[in-house]
Amino acid sequence: MKSTDKRIVWKEKNDLELLVLLNSFITKYDIKTVRDYQTKMREDTMKVPSLWLINKRFGSWDKMLLSLGMKTYERYKWDSYNDSELKKIVSDFVTDNNIRSQRKYEKISGGKNLPSLSTLKKRFEDISFFFKIEHEENMNTFQLLTLLKEEIERLELESSLSRTSFEKLYDNSKIPSPSTIVRKTGKSWEELMEILGFNYREMKVKRISKNLKQNA
Repeated sequence: MKSTDKRIVWKEKNDLELLVLLNSFITKYDIKTVRDYQTKMREDTMKVPSLWLINKRFGSWDKMLLSLGMKTYERYKWDSYNDSELKKIVSDFVTDNNIRSQRKYEKISGGKNLPSLSTLKKRFEDISFFFKIEHEENMNTFQLLTLLKEEIERLELESSLSRTSFEKLYDNSKIPSPSTIVRKTGKSWEELMEILGFNYREMKVKRISKNLKQNA
């Protein structure tokens, strides 16, 4: 017996019939994304048409949702937020989760009620400000010193503590600039190194002596 081609069954339905069926399915399972749809569709492929047919008939998943009078989960949902509101949502999340890179944001925000990186880029173009210690003005001295020590150790500069070397190598997405730290703490670079437990003066003397010998 010749099996029925499922695609032909769906092709025989007109747009209105398909939209009624899709609307019922999407509402019943509270489907928000294409991934949600595909997951539920696999449970019974006879209930709804494939994504291939939806794209062919309506142009895209988003256009199909618009035909149903629905906003898409991602692109249009965040359109209802103004710039300040969107910035606050993302900034609060970034601060609460100590996020300092776009990669970490993408990893942690997945599955949460947050705009994607692509959505943020469409709105703001350059989104680096979210991850460049935008909240440094709210940091206290302890937090700044902790970040500074961690970055010195990451760069393995404990044996020199050179501010010049640090400024060339530090990751500005993880920590404010040395000038900002000096300004906010009211301490010189030498004083900061001493507070962090490093013997900066001794290292400075050794470095100067080494330079003198090399230039002699």
